[in-house]
Amino acid sequence: MDFFEYASVAQIFVNSDTWYVPLIVGGLCFLTVFVFQAVGLFIIAGREGYKNRWMAFVPFLNTYYIGVCGQKNRTFKSVDTKIFALIAAILEVLLVVGYVLNYVARFLLISYNLIEYVDSTNGYGLKWVTETLSSSIHEYPELLWAGWCFEYLDKFILSFMELAFLVMQVFTLSAFFQTFAARRYMLFTITSILFPVQGILIFILRNNRGMGYREFVRREQERQYRMYQQYRRQQDFDQNPYNQNPYSRNPYEGEYADGVSNAGDGNSNPKDSPDDPFSEFGNSNNCNDPFEN
Repeated sequence: MDFFEYASVAQIFVNSDTWYVPLIVGGLCFLTVFVFQAVGLFIIAGREGYKNRWMAFVPFLNTYYIGVCGQKNRTFKSVDTKIFALIAAILEVLLVVGYVLNYVARFLLISYNLIEYVDSTNGYGLKWVTETLSSSIHEYPELLWAGWCFEYLDKFILSFMELAFLVMQVFTLSAFFQTFAARRYMLFTITSILFPVQGILIFILRNNRGMGYREFVRREQERQYRMYQQYRRQQDFDQNPYNQNPYSRNPYEGEYADGVSNAGDGNSNPKDSPDDPFSEFGNSNNCNDPFEN
């Protein structure tokens, strides 16, 4: 499937009149991303202990193997992820066959000048080209199947099949990224659906260990609860820097922690000592006894 997406993009940017150049460019891009994905799946499967790692290097089977590697999580509780991956792999095979058949049909119709191009303009002044099948196709009975492919296979059948494949792909990739990129699984899933880069993302996650998403959520809740407790303790400390009832403190802390005045201690500072009520009878610092004589 990614091959046709790369080919479509290459057809826009590659300035060439030959039809095979976009296919070659698309094929090279697909091969590069495919190798990255295969190596990533192979490493992940080896670390997690899954068998049949060779499936990672086989087209279509590697789509199923993504579900095998992501089976620790389920998009729906009662449905195994491997079932979604298997359906996605089957639809991918049918889509590739359908697209190849459609490409061949279009190539034959264009070579016989049986496709007409009509310029159309909408109410906003935008112009686009509409392709229609020429009525002269009945002169070529051997190309009636190509006309059927142009009218029905491309416009209806492949569109519905691609929509079904997209749904299965969302379920499969969601379970896989929940297992190996739980914190950003939604971002990785949406990116893989919108752009053909899932192989690069899988390669990036090759060293991550698989885990159950529900277990991850439980750990995250515990971590956030601990952070909230620390935040509350910090708030309490900011409001009361002593972090306790001010009336429960010892009023004689510090200099008078033992509850006894240190005024007579020779090491104490006289300035900090309380006034001696009997200072008029002598110098308290010299401790002279007025009745010594």
